Amino acid sequence: MPSKLELRKLARSRLDEAKVLAAAGHYDGAIYLAGYVVELALKARICRILDMNEYPDTGDFGKAFKTHKYDDLLRLAGLQAKFDAAKAANPDLLTNWSLVTNWSEQLRYQPAGTSPATGAQEVIAALEDSSNGILQWIARRW
Repeated sequence: MPSKLELRKLARSRLDEAKVLAAAGHYDGAIYLAGYVVELALKARICRILDMNEYPDTGDFGKAFKTHKYDDLLRLAGLQAKFDAAKAANPDLLTNWSLVTNWSEQLRYQPAGTSPATGAQEVIAALEDSSNGILQWIARRW
């Protein structure tokens, strides 16, 4: 599995790739890749909290960490209470979280052309907003 530094780079890279796909009119792919931004960022934070160079993904220990569920990853990252407080105090952060949490790895089975341009743009903006972006919030803690 990638190291915590590689996970950070992958999170940013997936965001860049999502923007390229959205600009090319591939909104379904943009949203799908954008969802992995949050997952990778939280997994990088988990590595920091556990003082591990690589994200655990093998054996019994690794099974507990193999998830795409953001809420589970927030708990594993030790951020659930902090994030809940931040969302309660900041309606823009809550709105951005609401936009990105519609994601599921199951989106890969969605028929082509299902996602509108506005949906992809909103998700990307929710991730990268400089003051209330979800990636920005996590990155300040990874």
